[in-house]
Amino acid sequence: MEFTGKIRKQYTNTAREKVDLMKEGKVVTLRNAKIDMYKGSMRLAVDRWGRVEVAEEATDISVKEDNNLSLIEYELVSVEA
Repeated sequence: MEFTGKIRKQYTNTAREKVDLMKEGKVVTLRNAKIDMYKGSMRLAVDRWGRVEVAEEATDISVKEDNNLSLIEYELVSVEA
């Protein structure tokens, strides 16, 4: 399965140093991260309980540049039960 793509990130002041580890060209593992909806778009959120681990060894992963999940606009739809 293909799990690469792009998404905008957001952080609280307590998690800024964690999010700053995510730089272009780095491969990271995220734990206890979540997706927040902001004005109909997804944002990756890492708070003080989140964990960002940078891969130490080089990897041969290419990011699907056309898979930008932040550009997809979502609409909340009510469903009657």
